[in-house]
Amino acid sequence: MMALDIKIDDDNKIIHRTVVGGLYTERSLKLVRELAWSVSTHKSYNILMDMRETETKPEMLDLMQIASTCATLRSNFDNKIAFLIPNSEERVRFAQLFKSCMEAQGFRFKQFFDYDAAIEWLTVEE
Repeated sequence: MMALDIKIDDDNKIIHRTVVGGLYTERSLKLVRELAWSVSTHKSYNILMDMRETETKPEMLDLMQIASTCATLRSNFDNKIAFLIPNSEERVRFAQLFKSCMEAQGFRFKQFFDYDAAIEWLTVEE
């Protein structure tokens, strides 16, 4: 089961979601659709996804499908997306593949292990 929590930080203009538990393709796609809705109601906000307490073992096709679905955000979204991920070799490998997929679609996307570093990146104007 996946627990989902969303917070809107109006001061820093960040949509912050915490995801806990199993994070598999179907649930990831649902999460992307929820993000698309959040972005449509908070267009100038950046996204912070805290996935440090998740488990996942995606295949390359899964990552590509999820990144492709993220493209639905692209037309209405030009802000930053930061993922907080567990600092494990396996997750970092998957994260790098996903990052490549997201950047290829033109997203401003970074992954972090540290919450404060992610917030700093999201709040600095470029």
